[in-house]
Amino acid sequence: MLTRFKLSLRQLILLAVVVGIAAPALIVLALSDAFMRRSVEPILEGQRAAVLNLASTSLVDPLWVLDTQATQRAIEQLLADVSVCAVSLVEDRPGAKELKQSKCDTSWPTVEMAAAVRREGVVLGTLTVSFDDGATERLVKERQTQIAAIVGLQVVLGGIIILMVLYWRLVRPIDVLKRQASAIAAREPHPVMDWHRGDELGELGEHLNHTGEQIDGLLADMEAKNTQLRQMAMYDHLTQLPNRTLFREVFTHEASFARRNGQQLALLFVDLDRFKNINDTLGHAAGDRLLLTVSERLRAAVRGSDLVCRISGDEFLLLLREAASVETVQLIVQRMLGSLSEGFELASGQQATVSASVGVAMFPQDGENFDELVRHADMAMYQAKQAGRARYSFYQPDMDAALAARLEMERELAEAIRSGQLVLHYQPILDARSGNISSVEALVRWQHPVRGLLYPGTFIPVAEDSGQIREIGAWTLEAACQQLARWKTMGRHPGSIAVNLSASHFRDARLIDQLSELIRAYGVGKGELTIELTESTVMSDSETSMQTIQALRGLGLSLAVDDFGTGYSSLAYLKLLRPQKLKVDRSFVRDLPDDPDDCVLVRAVLGLAEALDIEVVAEGVETEAQRDFLLAANCTQQQGYLFARPMPAEELSGRLRTWP
Repeated sequence: MLTRFKLSLRQLILLAVVVGIAAPALIVLALSDAFMRRSVEPILEGQRAAVLNLASTSLVDPLWVLDTQATQRAIEQLLADVSVCAVSLVEDRPGAKELKQSKCDTSWPTVEMAAAVRREGVVLGTLTVSFDDGATERLVKERQTQIAAIVGLQVVLGGIIILMVLYWRLVRPIDVLKRQASAIAAREPHPVMDWHRGDELGELGEHLNHTGEQIDGLLADMEAKNTQLRQMAMYDHLTQLPNRTLFREVFTHEASFARRNGQQLALLFVDLDRFKNINDTLGHAAGDRLLLTVSERLRAAVRGSDLVCRISGDEFLLLLREAASVETVQLIVQRMLGSLSEGFELASGQQATVSASVGVAMFPQDGENFDELVRHADMAMYQAKQAGRARYSFYQPDMDAALAARLEMERELAEAIRSGQLVLHYQPILDARSGNISSVEALVRWQHPVRGLLYPGTFIPVAEDSGQIREIGAWTLEAACQQLARWKTMGRHPGSIAVNLSASHFRDARLIDQLSELIRAYGVGKGELTIELTESTVMSDSETSMQTIQALRGLGLSLAVDDFGTGYSSLAYLKLLRPQKLKVDRSFVRDLPDDPDDCVLVRAVLGLAEALDIEVVAEGVETEAQRDFLLAANCTQQQGYLFARPMPAEELSGRLRTWP
C-alpha cells in the first residue's frame, strides 16, 4: 500500500527550491565536464605540437654538426617543460645510439608524439616526446572547481533570494491568513487585517476580512436566536414565567436536595375558574392581559424562594420550598386565593373577576417523581372544582378512583358522540286550557351500552369541563332538525322544537353557518326551531350576544330565555333582546300556590312579559294546583310531569297535530 506523504508549505517550497535550482546546477556541472574536455584537448594538442616542433628545430644544428653537448642541453631543456615526462632521440646515422631521458614514473599516464629532425630535406634523426596526460585531468578539475564554485554561489544566492521573496510574499501572508481563519473558526477576537497588496493573496485576505465580518454577524445572530430559542424552550412567551420543561428541571434538583435533608416540598396545581368565559366574552387580548395580571399576583403571593410556572392556557404550577407543615402551605394558598379574588381592571376600562381552584400535593409522601406529583395535584384541583370552585384541596389517595371514573366518563362520552349513543327525548309544552301540544323541547339522553339511559345531569357537567359540550350541542341541533323533517314527512308537526344551547356553543363563531346549513338541508321553516339560552348566557356580553341573536332572527329562528329569574334578571337587557318566550324556572313553580313570595314573583314576570308582548312558559308543573294557579294568572303555556314526561319521538308522534 502506498503511503501518501504530507508536506507543509515550507517543506514544499524548500523542496521546490532544491529541485528547481540545485538540480539544474548539477546538470550543468555534469555537462561542463564533457564540454570542457572537448575544448581543452585541442588546446593541449596544439601546445604539445608546438613544444615538439620547437624542440626538433632546436636540435637541427647540434645534430648537423654532431655537437653532442648541445644536443644534450636541448634535450634537458625540453625535459624541463612541465608537460614533458620523457624524451627519446634516435639519430639517423650509422652507429648512433638512442638518447633517452625520463622524469616521470613508468606508470604515469603519458601521450607520445614524434617528429623528424630535418635539414635541407635530410632527416637527421627522430625525436619522440612523452607528454604528461594527467595535465588534461588537472586542467579539467581546475575548471570544474571554478565552475562549481561559481554555480554553488549562484545557487546559494538565488535560493536565498527566492526563499526570501517566497517567505515575504507567500509564506508569511499565508500564515497570517491561517491565523485569521483559525481565529474566525475559534470565535476568538481578531482585528481586521489591512491587505494593501495587488496580488491574489491580497484579494484573498480582503475576501477573508469580509467573510469574517459576515461570519461574526451570523454567529452573533445565531447566539441571539439560540438565546431566544432557549427562552422559548424554557419560559412562557406571554408571562415570561418558567414553563413546564424548566419547572421539571428545578423540581428534580429541589427534590434531590429535600430528600437528602429530610425536607418537604409542596406542588400546587392552579386552574382559573371559567377563564374561557373571559376569552369568549371579552376577547383573547383581554384574556392575555388577565393572565399577565394573574401571574404577577401569583408571584407576589408566594415567597421569593418559591417558583411559579405556567404550563398551559389558564393552568399554573407552583413549587413551595421548605414546606415545613400543612398549615404553612394553607396560609400561602389562602393568601393566593384572596389575591386572585380581587377584581381585575383590563384595558379600556373593562372589569373582570376570576377565581381559581388549587390542588396541593406534598413531596415525598404524595409522589416520588415530578409526573406523579403533578398528576396527584391535578386530581386535588379537580376535587376543589367539584366542591364549588374558588377553593383548594389537598391530595388524598382515594382521589385516584374518582379521577379514573371521571376520565373514563370523558372517554366513553367521546365514544358515545362518535358511535351514535346519544338520543333525543321530547317533552311537550301544552296549552293548559285545551291540553293540545303547542311545541316540544328536545332533551338529550345517553343510551349507555352498560348503564342504560343516562340523564343530562350525569354527563353534561363532564362535557362542559372537557369541552365536549359543543359537539353535543351540534349533534342535538342536527338530530332535532332531522326529526322535524321526519315528522313533517309523516304528516305531523310539533309546532316548534326548542333546543338548549350552552354558553360556549352560543359563542362559537361557526354556529350561524351550522344553523344555515341545517335549515337548508332539512327545510326548516320560520318559527319551527327555537333556540333556548339561559339569561346569564345571553346577558354576559350584550354586544356580542345581540349580534348573534340578530343573525339567528335573520335565519327565521325564535329565541327563548330559559330559567328566567335565576340569573341577572336585567330588565334593560330583556327590553333590548325581546325574546319570543320566557321560561319561568321550576324553582319558582315548585311551591305554588302555597309560597306567597313565589306567587308574587310569578305574577310579576307574567305582567312584565305581557307588557313586552313576550310569551311565558312555566316549567316544572307537576300538580293540578300549580296548573290552576298559573291559568288564573293567565299563563297558559305549561310544561311538566303533570302533562307528560320527556319521551322518544316515536312515542310522541301520535299526539302531534296533523300537518299540513
